[in-house]
Amino acid sequence: MRPLLEGRVTLLSGNSGVGKSTLINRLVPGLNLRTAEISDAHDTGQHTTTFSEMIPLPSPLSLLPSYLIDTPGIKGFGAFDMEPEELTSYFREIFRFAHDCRFSNCIHTHEPGCAVLRSLDDHYIAQSRYQSYLSMLGDKDSNKYREAY
Repeated sequence: MRPLLEGRVTLLSGNSGVGKSTLINRLVPGLNLRTAEISDAHDTGQHTTTFSEMIPLPSPLSLLPSYLIDTPGIKGFGAFDMEPEELTSYFREIFRFAHDCRFSNCIHTHEPGCAVLRSLDDHYIAQSRYQSYLSMLGDKDSNKYREAY
């Protein structure tokens, strides 16, 4: 991984408790960013980073400075202000087959003649990617990821 980071500023972003700080600790020996064990109660990582921090990477082989930015975890990602028909464009493999659907307004969930569903059955589209598409398609509540005050 180190060669990919050489001479760059790289920001690590993702859900809370997935191991961003642990990864940085492995790349920068002696740094000791605060981390926590997996929660027994929820079987997930725990939120420990509370502010963003840019950390210089030791680069003995390169003259170019390299940095990692550790960021607080994100509770969730969502797709807001997006029409269902637009979502297909964000999934390259789904977009590739969508033009061959029988109906131009196909959203690839149940329609007859859906080329995306056919491609899914033929394993041209990974089931995990299609599940991500369905999850985002059903994610219309823009308050889902916001705390109630």
